Amino acid sequence: MTSEAECPPGNFVIFSVGQGVSAVGTWMQKTGVGWLAWDLTHSAAWVGTVVMSDVLAALWVAPLAGTVADRSNPYRLIWITQSLAILQAATLGLLAWSGALTIWALFALALADATIQGFNQPVRMTIVGQIAGRERLSQAIASNSVAFNLARVVGPALGGLAIQHYGAAANFAANAVSYSAMLVAIFHLRRWANRPVTRRHGNVLAEMRDGFRYILDTPEIYGLFVVTLVVSVLARPFAEMFPAMVGMVFGGGPSTLSLLMSSQGAGAMVGALWMLRRRAPDRLLTITLGGAVGLAAALVVFASSALLTVAVPAMVLAGAFHVIFNIGMQSMAQTKAAPEMKGRVTATYWLLFRCGPSAGAFLIGLAANLVGLQVLIGGGALLAGLVTLGLAAGTRRQAALPPEPAE
Repeated sequence: MTSEAECPPGNFVIFSVGQGVSAVGTWMQKTGVGWLAWDLTHSAAWVGTVVMSDVLAALWVAPLAGTVADRSNPYRLIWITQSLAILQAATLGLLAWSGALTIWALFALALADATIQGFNQPVRMTIVGQIAGRERLSQAIASNSVAFNLARVVGPALGGLAIQHYGAAANFAANAVSYSAMLVAIFHLRRWANRPVTRRHGNVLAEMRDGFRYILDTPEIYGLFVVTLVVSVLARPFAEMFPAMVGMVFGGGPSTLSLLMSSQGAGAMVGALWMLRRRAPDRLLTITLGGAVGLAAALVVFASSALLTVAVPAMVLAGAFHVIFNIGMQSMAQTKAAPEMKGRVTATYWLLFRCGPSAGAFLIGLAANLVGLQVLIGGGALLAGLVTLGLAAGTRRQAALPPEPAE
């Protein structure tokens, strides 16, 4: 059954809470995976390689996932992806608890998780759009981001404590359990999420190609994605390289890793709260590009010192600017996309946003022993800031254009 009635705002809070609880488990698992990659190998290259699983999965998943989201019932699809995520987390926890986990098994399971999340993300964003509507979309994304970034504070903190007292297997078990909160929320919202499939016809590969062609032929979306790619590859890999930074620069352990990740999450939550206000499209673009430049500046400061008294405040600022940039770009990408292309546009955005940092982290990990992590992270961020400033004028002109329907 479906309903065209507007979803009450209180119900969207339920969705945000469910996603927030699930995200606590996700960040606990990320903390455990990152630490095990370092603990098993003591190699920055392996840390970057495990992170690179996002790229390997998303290169084929994202285009297909967007097409699947455009052709599927969101309610049924999210149940499938959440169930698979529970199975992946439980398997990872069992292997870690038994002591049978190797770096290659960790990489394979990270690849499986990236594949599942690649299918999960577009359908989640589709449901957000259905619940919020066009007028409240940016506020809905910001509200969702508040929950997610609160989890980014709580998750790593709990993850670090769990590793110290119970081992990384506890993180993975907690993640498996946390998915139930999202399933409860989606079940409650099934009246709005359980939409019938309106289109199944057409060749899937042709529709994937049409999605890419639409983005390339729509200048206002293409311009936004160019900026997203630059920032994602050059500036955002700092978070993926936290475990190696802790070991090679700060000389710390799980508690230091937890501190840096939680600091970033605290800043991100502040940025998300600030983005809850409704903003005019031209103002939103200025704020978004400013977030990219602010992120670059904060990372230059972060990379300039081996003192936690400098690194922690820099991470708070980096987290705030990062989430401002993400919310702004995500909101504009969805509002600019034609309705029949939203799944594919959203999936492509997440392809860039998730995989750009992974690709950057992989390259940084390979070069870290030759150049140094601080130089690579600071230099990449500086370059990203300069390129964003150079692209800003053209991006502003294109993003000011009205949305263009798909052919």
